[in-house]
Amino acid sequence: MIVDIHTHVFRSDLHFGLSLQDDLKRCGVDPSTWGDVEENHLRDTQAADVAIVFGLQANASGWEIPNEFVAAHVAKAADRLLFFAAIDPAQTNAMEELQRCHQQYGACGVKMAPLYQNVHPCDPRCYEIYRYCMQHGLPILFHAGTSFVSGTLLEYSRPIHFDTVANDFRDLKIVLAHLGHPWEGETIAVIRRNANVYADLSALYYRPWQFYNSMRLLEEYRAHEKVLFGSDFPFTTTAGSINGVRQINDVIAQSGLPIVSPEIIDRIINRDTLNLLELTHPKHLK
Repeated sequence: MIVDIHTHVFRSDLHFGLSLQDDLKRCGVDPSTWGDVEENHLRDTQAADVAIVFGLQANASGWEIPNEFVAAHVAKAADRLLFFAAIDPAQTNAMEELQRCHQQYGACGVKMAPLYQNVHPCDPRCYEIYRYCMQHGLPILFHAGTSFVSGTLLEYSRPIHFDTVANDFRDLKIVLAHLGHPWEGETIAVIRRNANVYADLSALYYRPWQFYNSMRLLEEYRAHEKVLFGSDFPFTTTAGSINGVRQINDVIAQSGLPIVSPEIIDRIINRDTLNLLELTHPKHLK
């Protein structure tokens, strides 16, 4: 079974603040190229049996995607989509929002992004969220590593900080997105030593040299069993990501460099992510 653990839905015309729009322009990113993200999501995630869907709440960097909007989208394909609530610890109503999303909208996990939210992952405001998630069995997927956004502290996105979180909340299921690029080595160190910490490889295949080296490092450390498949839709599609991941060894051509094991790649794509994160298949949810 293929689970795409990392997909977004939003309406850029409604949900992107001025600072985010400015950052996109500065980096030459045109949101119109994504088309109708809601409609495309329903089509372009079908290569996965299950897709996890979230928005992002981050006042510090202009992300204003309402959780109820994402929950309504998930309801359109409730047999294969799962809703993760986006929670911004900098907002005064963060705990109320978390409880509302969990109890009313059926959120089965949480998305947080310290870099976007400009809050250190060890901030006491985050710890209140972690306690609730651990108590209720909600995994947290963190944006880890760099991003194009400006005006916030990149330090908050260093994977090493999640080692502290994992030690303080040993039963909390944690996923570090994007292998924490460009600090993949830190991510590998963290997931290797913490039983309940995983990483996803979303948004990496289109940087083929970096991706190849990251996967070789994972293989050498024998940490590949802790890596989950994700696409980062709409920045790519589920099928496009599967194909891109499978083509990882193309970048080395006939150089004689060691390949990334195709068996390892296949196991990542088909990993039993729902079981690892103790999530119920959407077909079995009431």
